[in-house]
Amino acid sequence: MMSFSNIVVRRGCRRACSSALIHQRLSRATAIITPPNHPDPTMCRRQLTNSPSPLVVDRSLSPRQAAALEESILKELQQSLQDSILKTDIRTLGWLKNVTINNKVVKVVLRLPTLLHPHLKELESDVQRLVSQKVPPGFTVQVDTSATQPIPFVRNVQEHTELISNLGPGLSNVSHFLAVYSCKGGVGKSTVAVNLAYELARMGGRVGLLDVDIYGPSLPILVHPDHPEVHQSSLGPGMVKPITHQGVKLMSLGYVSPNSGVPGSGPDGGAAVMRGPMAGRVVTQLLKGTDWGDLDVLVLDMPPGTGDVHLAICQELQLSGAVSVTTPSKLAATDARKGIEMFTSLGVHTLAAVENMAYFVCDGGGKHYPFGEGIKKLAEDEEFSKTDIFQLPISTHTNQANDGGTPLCLARPTEASMELGVFEMLAKKVAHELLLLQHGRASSKEAPGSKVSMSIGGNVSEHFDIGSIQVSVDNTSESFLVRLFSEKGATQIKVTGKELRQRHPKTGDKLEVDSDEEEVVTSSSESTGTAARAKEMIQYHSAKPRAKLFPAKITKKGRYGYSVEWADGATIIFSMTSIATAAGGKVNTE
Repeated sequence: MMSFSNIVVRRGCRRACSSALIHQRLSRATAIITPPNHPDPTMCRRQLTNSPSPLVVDRSLSPRQAAALEESILKELQQSLQDSILKTDIRTLGWLKNVTINNKVVKVVLRLPTLLHPHLKELESDVQRLVSQKVPPGFTVQVDTSATQPIPFVRNVQEHTELISNLGPGLSNVSHFLAVYSCKGGVGKSTVAVNLAYELARMGGRVGLLDVDIYGPSLPILVHPDHPEVHQSSLGPGMVKPITHQGVKLMSLGYVSPNSGVPGSGPDGGAAVMRGPMAGRVVTQLLKGTDWGDLDVLVLDMPPGTGDVHLAICQELQLSGAVSVTTPSKLAATDARKGIEMFTSLGVHTLAAVENMAYFVCDGGGKHYPFGEGIKKLAEDEEFSKTDIFQLPISTHTNQANDGGTPLCLARPTEASMELGVFEMLAKKVAHELLLLQHGRASSKEAPGSKVSMSIGGNVSEHFDIGSIQVSVDNTSESFLVRLFSEKGATQIKVTGKELRQRHPKTGDKLEVDSDEEEVVTSSSESTGTAARAKEMIQYHSAKPRAKLFPAKITKKGRYGYSVEWADGATIIFSMTSIATAAGGKVNTE
């Protein structure tokens, strides 16, 4: 990269260059600064080129002195200041936009992908300290920090266009999707989701909160917006605007007009009685029919359990991670483990676990655990460490905030410092993990079972990442091309349509065919309950195995897998595990 000082003294010019020439050449130099891993470098380059000149010359300095000072500041920031999480200097990251010098004021302009950075204040202080050491006496230093437009997070750059198309206009500027879930009702999941959202917003994030629990929406009870009406959006037909309250964008079936015709809608809506397919359509409408605008993260308050809604969300979105909520009892902790396993099987890492109502503090200051410490069982897993588990006390302050419709992290009573401290640590943990993902770094949460072992060409078994599998259809040869990626490179394997069709949609086990040649979803290694769950993944199936299968059409379903529309009328959703197994792989659960 050409330095600014080299541009100023090019061709051995000994005389002072004119301000106009410096402005022109420095503007050209700015055009080559492009943040890494940006899906559209042309757009980013255009934004920088059209920005003001990175150097405004102060009258007290000659042009040569001003250019030299700027170059000195840039070198100092590049050599001495690394981001504490990404371990890379801010100039290489593309966060350092420009430096201006005017009236003895040196302004350093930072443009980050998000202000949802756990150590942003420390970063700004370090910039100010380092620059202050380089400027002449009498100069002041200002640090101007803002965020660029959010870009949807995608693990494979090749899938960016497809991802944007699948998200639709309402979600096209949402960077991350974070699920907050529990396998038991009444453990405080919605309380955690609401307070986490407002704590992330307090950190500077652009945050949205969607109440996905359509059977019993809690958001209208926990948050009382000043203006709870839902209005139409100009983004497109059928689109609505979320309710914005104290910096967080909200949407819930409980906010929707009861005249919408959807069971359970409205603040006083009755019981939402609907079957799984209808529930999935309602969730999709709330998710994609809302004009969310620019968001760093959309928090999804999931319904309890592991049902159709969870599967629909994981198929519609590429979740960046999840937070598990449980209570101290052994039963709740056991169910929490099942939830973690379910999301892991769907390709989603559980970033943190919250043990709600874990203890209380008596008047003497001692901690008491009336329900035991069941969360310790999770800490015994290699997947979790003590830093991933957050314990919330039994709290009258939290309960009063819930009843009053003002979340604890928004009201911030001084006597609730213990609870607020836990939510702050949880928010920083989530922000830490999302920042790593956004910059293409491996999350500290590597889910078990996310690798597949496969022998290629008789060589030693190689490990491939299940989550990065790509599939395309070759209707001419009536087969699918499965591309797998590892640290050593990539490989492509052809899987026949018959081979994939005879696989269990979730596990990849071989399916059996009954006596009248009708295909059934069962295998020798699965229980009746597993077979029933597999049948739920098959949206339509009435074909015999000898029927014509091609031409076929495929659609990616988030990180879960691919939906295949066969020529015989069947539509089956195959998990990544099932596809990898059909390609000859063996899932590594170590």
